[in-house]
Amino acid sequence: MKKTLLLASLLLVLPALQAVRPPVAKVHFAPAEGTKLTRTLSNKSEFSLDDLTLKMNGQESPMKPEVEMTMTQSQKIVVQDEYVKMRDGAPKVLRRKYDELGSDMAVNAKIEMAGQSQDQNKSGKGKSELEGKTVVYTWDEDSKAYKTAFDPAEERSELLKGLQEDMDLRVLLPKEEVKEGDEWEIDVAKLASVIAPGGELKLKPEDSADAESPMGMGDMSGMSSLSDWLGDSLNGTAKGTFKGMREVGGHNYGVIAVELQLKGAKDLTDTVKGAMEKAAQEGMTMETKSVDVEFEISGQGELLWDLEAGHAHSFEFSGPSGARLDIQMGLEVQGRSMDIEQGLELSGTITLKYTIE
Repeated sequence: MKKTLLLASLLLVLPALQAVRPPVAKVHFAPAEGTKLTRTLSNKSEFSLDDLTLKMNGQESPMKPEVEMTMTQSQKIVVQDEYVKMRDGAPKVLRRKYDELGSDMAVNAKIEMAGQSQDQNKSGKGKSELEGKTVVYTWDEDSKAYKTAFDPAEERSELLKGLQEDMDLRVLLPKEEVKEGDEWEIDVAKLASVIAPGGELKLKPEDSADAESPMGMGDMSGMSSLSDWLGDSLNGTAKGTFKGMREVGGHNYGVIAVELQLKGAKDLTDTVKGAMEKAAQEGMTMETKSVDVEFEISGQGELLWDLEAGHAHSFEFSGPSGARLDIQMGLEVQGRSMDIEQGLELSGTITLKYTIE
């Protein structure tokens, strides 16, 4: 009799225990073959100049100007993705049409030197020859990499160089099932796919004069490209936290909070060398010896994930950022040679926003 009562009590209590146990979610990337998504991505970075150093032949230059400068750049990317074939956790064949690729940049500076003051304000737009084109990414099991080709075929292989397939935010996902409150480490080395999605999208100034720096450093477009800055140099910490489910527009999404603290360094010498030397004035010969940048990015973001469809719904991220550029060059004017070292420290913010439909 006692055993019967005990068994009955357990049967009554068991549903209650199951009801209070935190639900487990499988947050994974698994869109059905044939799924078509339109993703709109925008990013904006704003920097101001905090400090400027200038040395000539190893000595502080008496000609160093006083400079106030702000730089703003924004990008908008709209692509249509079709998951033609899938493999485990990633596309096997992806067909991507680049509907819109554009950027805006503005550099505003006030320069004072030798009692003279001058305002130099430059702005311009960027465009890409990829806009309107379709690229097919096909996974090659032997090389463990994606092969790219235009559809229809084009002999423009230089446009395919540096493109990256992953614009799915897969790196932010947990590797195991999670319940509300669970945390996990995010692979920092792969975060370039989040901060600079799509890789090198060939965004170039519509007018070569648009990207010239008021500081006489030539083409700034390469310096301000996050894709160029990030490369494979990222280190730091990144964490994801599952916050449970949220209803948006009548649909439930998994919520992932993201925290990033990143650092990196990049050699930009080859990227800007030609443009800097082209900016030399008549009667002057310039040799760009090195252009190095160190940068920091930190902040918080929120990812909404469609657990049923197996892909992202939206992502937003914002936070402070900073950079230091060190430039070394040789200058020859009227037979006189000089070694010039220039350093710029900048601080600002970065904002990212993704929507997927």
